[in-house]
Amino acid sequence: MTQAATGHKVETGGACADLAFVPATVLAARIRAGTVSPVALTRFVLDRIAASQPRLNAFAAIAADQALRAAEAAEAAVKGGAALGPLHGVPISVKDIVNTAGIRTCWGSRLMQDNVPAEDAVAVARLKAAGAILVGKTTTSEFAHKLLTDSPLCGVTRNPWHTSLTPGGSSGGSAVAVAVGLGPLSLATDAGASTRLPAACCGVVGLKPTLGLVPHSQVPDGFNNFIHLGVMARDVADAAAMLDVIAGPHPADPHSLKAPPPNATAALAAPLDLEHIRLRWRALCGNQHLDPDVEQLCRRALDRLAALGAAVTEDASAIENPDAAWTVLQQSNWAARFGARIDEIEPCIDPSFAAGIRAALGYSGQDVVQATCKRTQYFRAVQAWLGEADFVVTPTMSRKPLAVDHPVFQPIEVAGEPAGDMRAAWTPYLSLFDLTGHPAISVPCGLTRCGLPVGLQIVGRWYADAAVLQLAARLQEIVGWTAWRPPHAAS
Repeated sequence: MTQAATGHKVETGGACADLAFVPATVLAARIRAGTVSPVALTRFVLDRIAASQPRLNAFAAIAADQALRAAEAAEAAVKGGAALGPLHGVPISVKDIVNTAGIRTCWGSRLMQDNVPAEDAVAVARLKAAGAILVGKTTTSEFAHKLLTDSPLCGVTRNPWHTSLTPGGSSGGSAVAVAVGLGPLSLATDAGASTRLPAACCGVVGLKPTLGLVPHSQVPDGFNNFIHLGVMARDVADAAAMLDVIAGPHPADPHSLKAPPPNATAALAAPLDLEHIRLRWRALCGNQHLDPDVEQLCRRALDRLAALGAAVTEDASAIENPDAAWTVLQQSNWAARFGARIDEIEPCIDPSFAAGIRAALGYSGQDVVQATCKRTQYFRAVQAWLGEADFVVTPTMSRKPLAVDHPVFQPIEVAGEPAGDMRAAWTPYLSLFDLTGHPAISVPCGLTRCGLPVGLQIVGRWYADAAVLQLAARLQEIVGWTAWRPPHAAS
């Protein structure tokens, strides 16, 4: 695959250092200083990817040749004294539904296995312009349609904390890659959980920015869109740096045109006065069950913020589970693309994807409009919550990760109790804020008694992404998750 970086010596001064878990911002600073070689670092990451693939399967495609060419150019730029971007020489990955020029983008599907885009998605182009080195494409469920990460084309991706469990979906490969040191940053997507759920399952940071803050140049419907591009990182400062790079207006995305710059990195340099922060805790969002271990770890994190001065209030008011409206809208998107060909393609695609397409063929125009109106109702409800608080805080998921082979249509249990439909019972906290567009981040808040990570979700006002990251950074100081290492991390 690649020539090994002998002894993992990736620093030019000859010191032996395993930089797999060093933050992207630190790597970029060392590269600028000439103490880390982009070429050796890229080889090191590529070797870790190759070693991890049989066990974890986080990558759908490995772009070794392209990555090494880019790394050689990055190294020459450092030696030549050229102006360097904020992520110069840093290895990154991109989810396999986001276009990458000259590198296959297959969507986990046999239908797309020969698809090689001619152009990068806008966010990918911005990452490259900032100096990042794309090492490969991360796995997803087929067309990102479910909360697990397996596909007919790429097989099963496993959780590095326990390989019998799912890493969540649909951006499971991105979360696994970041969690086990296969590059500190990954570009994901989030339409109904796909960044934040895998982040929670794998013990990393997953940011869904405000709708349109990061332009999405691939969605066919730019006006009714609720598919966000997402940021995966271990370190909050890395997430902020990546957000600053990929955010900003673009003519392809109408929601992006008036979006203000997040200035997230600058915000993290300012102190956060918790004595003036109001947090609104919601244990449920239309679901009926929450695992006691998950709730305890989330409340413990809130208690620690409260001890530092934050005002925490509990909101037990009713809200309708967002799953029904979300499902109508998302399945209608799939049917618009594939419904006319379903008889032809069904033998080639995931049965759960086919079932979702067929379900949508039965929806009426009124069903879709009513679901869109529900979206507006949810937006107004969240706006009211945030009128009385600075942040809404929820669990990221109601229970620990499911088994890697849990059938999509089989009901789930929460704390041993039947809880019903997987999406409605496990992740209503997430699809809610995809529909409303508010910025939301999942951060680790602790480990269960059986050693699995739990995520806490922080939601802010529209365009308050920097503030969300500020609070997340304070939690990082408290919890210390950047020191965690999954048992099945690459070696």
